[in-house]
Amino acid sequence: MRIKLLLSIAAVLFTASFSNLHAQTDGKKREVGVQFSGFNFDGFTAFNALYRKQKSENVYRRIRATFGNISLLTAGEGIVSFNAGLAIGREKRRTLDRKLEFYRGPEFSASLGFLAGEVLNELATINLGFGYVLGLQHSFSDLWAIHLETVPGVNVGFIIMDEDGVLSLGAGFSSAVTLGVVRKF
Repeated sequence: MRIKLLLSIAAVLFTASFSNLHAQTDGKKREVGVQFSGFNFDGFTAFNALYRKQKSENVYRRIRATFGNISLLTAGEGIVSFNAGLAIGREKRRTLDRKLEFYRGPEFSASLGFLAGEVLNELATINLGFGYVLGLQHSFSDLWAIHLETVPGVNVGFIIMDEDGVLSLGAGFSSAVTLGVVRKF
């Protein structure tokens, strides 16, 4: 009987120590998700992977990886194409109702592209941009949410051609609407 009592007390103390360790975590919220700006049922659809971490009350750091195109065409002419980028920003959130939040904030981005083939000159692109994120996020539960966002902004692109040594500079405005799903933890 005495051994059972000691084991019970030890189990309670052991469980209590784990609950104290859990209470000492940073308490910061994190979100991970995927975004789509369009759907192409005949081929590859570009998408973004999104990670957010809460820095303070209603302020999040966001990191977005963009994947535009990775392809290899070998029908007589070998053509290789690649396009990817990374965007880092900060967003502030404002609660509109129980489940709906509005978020906004600046975002800096960079992307690289490459195109090469047997009959094509090698072509590399570098794009740098600055945008301002505007979005709405609806939480279905404590774990899942869906959002709609746009990032109007300005970008500068460089095109570098291998054979001719041509460097071209272009600038433009960008804005796309994306639909995303987010898992909170």
